Amino acid sequence: MRFSRRIGLLFLSAFILLLELGCGNEYRPVANPIIGPGGQPQSLHYAYVVNYNASGNGSNTQIDVSGDSVTSVQTTGLGSNYESFFSTTAAGVFVSNSNNDTVSEFSVSLTGVVNTINLLTGSHPIALTSTQSGVMYVLNSESNSACPNSGSISTITTTTLSVSGTTCLVNPQMTLYGANPVGMVQPTDGVRVFIADEASSSVWVYDPNSQLISSLFTLASGIALNPVFITTSAVTPGVSTGYVFVVAEGDGVNPGTLNIIDTNDYSMVGSVPLGVKPTFAYFDPTLVRLYVTNSGSNTVSVFDASNVNVHGNPAIPLLATVNVGTAPVSVTALPDGTRFFVANSGSGSVTDLSATSFAVLNTIALPAGSNPVWIASEPTSSRIYVANQSSTTIIHTVNDAVAVSVPAPAQNPNCTGSCALQQPVMIITN
Repeated sequence: MRFSRRIGLLFLSAFILLLELGCGNEYRPVANPIIGPGGQPQSLHYAYVVNYNASGNGSNTQIDVSGDSVTSVQTTGLGSNYESFFSTTAAGVFVSNSNNDTVSEFSVSLTGVVNTINLLTGSHPIALTSTQSGVMYVLNSESNSACPNSGSISTITTTTLSVSGTTCLVNPQMTLYGANPVGMVQPTDGVRVFIADEASSSVWVYDPNSQLISSLFTLASGIALNPVFITTSAVTPGVSTGYVFVVAEGDGVNPGTLNIIDTNDYSMVGSVPLGVKPTFAYFDPTLVRLYVTNSGSNTVSVFDASNVNVHGNPAIPLLATVNVGTAPVSVTALPDGTRFFVANSGSGSVTDLSATSFAVLNTIALPAGSNPVWIASEPTSSRIYVANQSSTTIIHTVNDAVAVSVPAPAQNPNCTGSCALQQPVMIITN
């Protein structure tokens, strides 16, 4: 699975915040009967799109890869902003709903059956992650009754679809609080959960066994100013060491920083410079690379994640810095290892680049007013999905042609005429 995004991203978070300011709806969730996770034939592939609704409940659109068609739309909660597959499988999808403090869950093989998991009032969930069987972790960005001074992490037991505990982002001395967490990730070893907090410029390490914060990385530890995104490398079977990558924006004027943490001994590996206003990172498991979008310098930094130099210089080799469109916000790589694609929010385009030469192969124009916020590939490497202002654009990689732009669901489900549409904000595939 794709491990926790910033469901914390600078541009995405800012957009959602603006929408929320105009939302005064209240919602009282009702738990539905618990349905066991289902499954789909492995030969079938789907894209799942989270849609934010400024006027009501959000949704999740399932798109069949082979047919470029919508196969189902599930209704979620208020302020839907992030999604994650069920643990290490794709049998179910969890969606965080920031405006009514809930998480929606549904089986990918069932339509119309959505379970609602209640969090503590005020939690404002923004991210999900899990590589452990039986649990899903929820990142709460605001204070609640259990954690009045900080954000928190809640644990959902997937067998009962209920919250089994909530841990505050506060150090044992109660001198530092994680008041603005922006993203979290659990490496595939399933041992710890790493949480980036922008307000305190820190990374918190949560131990699921003790349900406590076991480690803390701060400015004094080497974490750079204003971390905005966090991701991880896949841990190779038989190899104990993996890495967590923390993208720090800095002051927004000077180049940002990439911090690297060793998940084996929980130590700081080192740091390397990025471009201006970095916002997003993507780990490519095929080529073992890390791609970072630099929205302020209109570039993407490409690193060789197979040669992390622990406590060396540089901490990770820079393979290339490539020029793309205006304000890149998201990047994905094809699983076949041939190309990577960048969504550019400022120029409303997608840049297709060679994974070998790093040359720009094509610039794909999106529909007018698209303002893309997310891009994703799928297992067959035949399609790219782009989350836009009110649609999901499907690009066929064989010729870089826009096959179709799938409209998002209407904000008002009863609308039959010219309808205001929901906002796609995130895409995952299986």
